Amino acid sequence: MESTSYLVLARKWRPQSWDDMIAQEHVTATLRNAIQHNRLAHAYLFTGPRGVGKTSAARILAKALNCENGPTPDPCNQCSSCIEIAEGRSVDVFEIDGASNRGIDEIRNLRENVKYAPAGGKYKIYIIDEVHMLTGPAFNALLKTLEEPPTHVLFIFATTEPQKVPATIVSRCQRFDFRRISTRDIFQRLKYICQQENIPAEDEALHLIARKADGSLRDGESLLDQIVSYTEGTIKVEHIIQGLGLIDQELFFDVTDILISKDVSRGLDMVEKVVSGGYDIKEFLTGLAEHLRNLLIGQSTGATDLIEASEEYKKRYLEISSSFREEDILRLIRIALDTQLTLKRSTNPRFPLELAIVKMIKLDSTVVIEDLLSKLQNFGKTGGEQNYSSPKNEKIPSIKEEKPEPLLFKEKKKEERSDNPESTDKKNLLTKEIVEAQWDEIIRRVKKRKITVGSFLREGVLLEVKDNTIEIVFGLSNGFHIDAIMKSEKIILEVLKEIFGTDVKFKCVKKDIPARQVDSPEERKKTDLKTLEESQPIIKKIVDDFDAEVVE
Repeated sequence: MESTSYLVLARKWRPQSWDDMIAQEHVTATLRNAIQHNRLAHAYLFTGPRGVGKTSAARILAKALNCENGPTPDPCNQCSSCIEIAEGRSVDVFEIDGASNRGIDEIRNLRENVKYAPAGGKYKIYIIDEVHMLTGPAFNALLKTLEEPPTHVLFIFATTEPQKVPATIVSRCQRFDFRRISTRDIFQRLKYICQQENIPAEDEALHLIARKADGSLRDGESLLDQIVSYTEGTIKVEHIIQGLGLIDQELFFDVTDILISKDVSRGLDMVEKVVSGGYDIKEFLTGLAEHLRNLLIGQSTGATDLIEASEEYKKRYLEISSSFREEDILRLIRIALDTQLTLKRSTNPRFPLELAIVKMIKLDSTVVIEDLLSKLQNFGKTGGEQNYSSPKNEKIPSIKEEKPEPLLFKEKKKEERSDNPESTDKKNLLTKEIVEAQWDEIIRRVKKRKITVGSFLREGVLLEVKDNTIEIVFGLSNGFHIDAIMKSEKIILEVLKEIFGTDVKFKCVKKDIPARQVDSPEERKKTDLKTLEESQPIIKKIVDDFDAEVVE
């Protein structure tokens, strides 16, 4: 019984002309024009991911040059030369595997053979696939020939790792970077192949294959071949999930439902479903990150053009995205990506997944700092009370902004005033005890206006108060402090008048004073924070809800 050999789809539907090339228009247009205007280079370097058409483009270029009607931008694919090149048996086109022919001896043989004229075509063409696998000595042996080859010789190098090709080789070639093929283009090509091969398939099933191909058309065609052998009748989504071991997209939509409902029990049950179902946890997290990315696009743009999915799923993404904030989705994606890294160090991958899901469920809604600051700035501006809603929708007591008044020497009522100017002057005279009592308040208000001056002022010691002149002493090594304070004299005078209600002078002197105990920055922060909390309940609420701290 005779049997005919089966030709896999990836070989049967390999591009045979420039028009068959998918998503590489920048390459095909340039090469076509180069042939048409007789501007061919003597060496080309084709780089890009696997399965995007590098070797196929090299073969098409060889056919275009050696076609019986050529050189021509569009080979006929009918003449003996085109057929021989397509079938890989042309005596003038040499396809060399760089991985298995990587030594200097093979390159020496190549150098000897390039001297001879082509047997039948116009050019002798050398296609070296995975050229980065050549050894250093082999590259060195190729240099001179590559720089000045005979006019009838053309080199085409293909590689997936251009960074491993020596710069001396790259500089002697015209480089073309082949692009990854989009999921949409792979889907369209697979759909066309199914139509031509009379293979019934659901669009969503082909979308899954295209996504699994990850930018490689050849991988997509190979996966389609595998599924055709696996199924009988119409190719459906369940066939793809079972045959390729993929994760059902509905599982990711279940995750978002769980996140919205904040149901930890359902979340742990879902982890059990993933583990017991034999799914690869790393692949599940990758799919979950992509799922969240689609939600982010829907939330951010309000459109689905950038989402690689079927039209039905695109609509669902757009609907569900309204339940999340952009900031929350970004944090969820970060958790998924961080968990992928944790899996590499974990002996039991289930634990990191459970932790990630629970963390996502327990994640509080993001509070945007701009909104928070805006609410704080609005306090007191209207003269009435305003409510601030915390993430738990609790109301925080509002505060009315009051203009600071002098703490001492406030004007008495008219009937209590003395008509004797001398008695009034005596009452307005400051003492050291009065200033010491307000010293921390003076420093606080100065720091509020200019923090550095207030910090320097804290380093001084109140020495004497005489005739409403405050004398502050600094150590002999603190001359810089005095200069900085005197440059901001106006600020300090304003604060002193604001606090004491009268004009006050001050002066700084340097003396040899003993070291004094000064609160550490951490202790001062705690004191400042406590003062803020006591004076403004809103601050205490922020500290409790957001674990805030004073930063100088």
